Amino acid sequence: MNTTSTARTHKAGASEVAAPALALVPGLNNMTTVFDGVRAALPATIEVHAYDNPPLESVEAIAAHWLERLPQRFWLAGFSFGGYVALAMLEAAPERVAGFALLCSGPQADSAEAAQRRLASLEAVAQGRYFELMEQAAANAFHPDSLANAALMDRRRKMVQAYGPDRYAAHVRATAARPDRSRLLDGARPTLVLAASHDKLFAPAQMSALAAGIPGARFVAVEGGGHLVPMEQPQAVADALADWILG
Repeated sequence: MNTTSTARTHKAGASEVAAPALALVPGLNNMTTVFDGVRAALPATIEVHAYDNPPLESVEAIAAHWLERLPQRFWLAGFSFGGYVALAMLEAAPERVAGFALLCSGPQADSAEAAQRRLASLEAVAQGRYFELMEQAAANAFHPDSLANAALMDRRRKMVQAYGPDRYAAHVRATAARPDRSRLLDGARPTLVLAASHDKLFAPAQMSALAAGIPGARFVAVEGGGHLVPMEQPQAVADALADWILG
């Protein structure tokens, strides 16, 4: 399992001060490599923790996996499916979460119909068509301009191959079974809601409305990105995260 963290300290006056810890939770069909550009663009005063989501069939079980590995106190950002995991982490250990961010994600549960459609799609995976489906999905995952970026498409292809069909099936089942956790977004801690201008799964208007319902929440819309905005516009995502954490 790919596990990465970078511990840093920074000086305040004559004393060493522990850097704020940031947990970055990847999404569906994502390994930690989805955040490579974001991590490189974050300031050295932020300690980054990122782990691949294990192939478990509930967001609660995946959340427990993360909580066992993270420091006692941390800022938490979940991208897409990672937002569902992050919400389960927030519910399980609210006292450990200094701040909470949803990146192209939301707190609502699937409707019964949506959950059934999601599970029905696994038939194609059982037929060995996972990689074919993921190639077809690229058109909806990126900003139109990104589709001509051969290096970016190759990085995404390698990430999907590393992720694999078994992990995908487990995470689809976890997604279909997740409960609504909207009540957790109560403004009790600094909250960031980030959208991408061309995201077809979590449209900016939808994300803006979500942020407006959270007391004190910060909303950021990143231009020039689709759903995979951490890969397309890593500097802009890193800037939003740094402003949220460091103020």
